[in-house]
Amino acid sequence: MTVLSDLVDLVLTLGEEKELPTVRGLYKPRPARPTGRPKKFGVIALDDGSCGFFFAGLDDTLSHLDACDPKRFAEMSTLELVKHCLGEDPLLTAVGLGALNAVSQHLIKTAGFNLDRATDPVGQLDLAGARHVGMVGFFAPLIREWENYPGTLTVIEKDSKFLQRSGPFEVTDQTDRLRDCDRVLITGSTLINDTLDDVLSYCDPKARVALVGPSASCLPDPIFDRGVDVVGSTMVCDLPRLEALLEAGQPWAEGTAKYCITRDQYPGIRQMIRGA
Repeated sequence: MTVLSDLVDLVLTLGEEKELPTVRGLYKPRPARPTGRPKKFGVIALDDGSCGFFFAGLDDTLSHLDACDPKRFAEMSTLELVKHCLGEDPLLTAVGLGALNAVSQHLIKTAGFNLDRATDPVGQLDLAGARHVGMVGFFAPLIREWENYPGTLTVIEKDSKFLQRSGPFEVTDQTDRLRDCDRVLITGSTLINDTLDDVLSYCDPKARVALVGPSASCLPDPIFDRGVDVVGSTMVCDLPRLEALLEAGQPWAEGTAKYCITRDQYPGIRQMIRGA
C-alpha cells in the first residue's frame, strides 16, 4: 500500500458514506505565451465550490489535456474520477488526483476544520536552525532566498535540466542524500507519480518533514501516518475570480489562499466527521 492508494481508499470510503457534490468542471492549464512557460496546474471544481488542483507537467499530460474536451470529465461521477488516480493513463491519473483533492477539500470543509491560512508551512520547519536541508523538487522561490539561511542545501531533482544549476546549493538525482538531512521539503507532485513513499524511506526518522504544493491539497491523514510533520497547500477561496484568471492565463493567487496543517494540530478526518 502507498500513500496514494491509502488516500484513494479513504476518500472512496468516506464518499460512499455521504452524498458528494458532482463535478462542475475541469479547468485546463492555459497554453504558454510566446515569451512565457506553459502553466502546469489544472483544477477540478465540484458543484459546492470545492476545488482540487492537479499537476499536468509529467510526461506528455499537457498535450493530451490540450486535446481533450473537459466536458468528458463532468459526465463522470466524482468517485469514478477519484478511482483513476491509480490507473495507468497519465492524463486520467492527473485529473483523478484533482478530483481526490476536490473531494478532500469538501470533506475538510463540511467537517468544520478551519484551515490555517496564516502560518507558513516552510516556516514550521525552522530552516534558520537547520544543519542540512533536503529539497525534493526544485523550489525556485525558496532557492532564491537560500542565501539568508546558514545551513547546507541539497536539491533532489530527477529532471536533468536542473542538474546543471549552480548556486549556494547542490543539485543531485540521488535520493539517498536525504539520509543526512535534518529538514526535508518535498513537492506535492510526488503524489501524482506515487513516489512519496520511496522519498520518505530515505528520510531520517528524526528529521522534520513538510509536503508542500497545490497537488498536496488532499486529506493529510495517510501522509501524517507516515511521519510527515507539515502539509502546506492551496485552497480556492474565490472560484469565479479563479475561473477568470485561469481563462486569461494569469497567476491565480487572487482567487486562492495558501494554508498549513500540522500533524500535532490535526485530529483526523474520521474524528472530525463524527463530531460534525
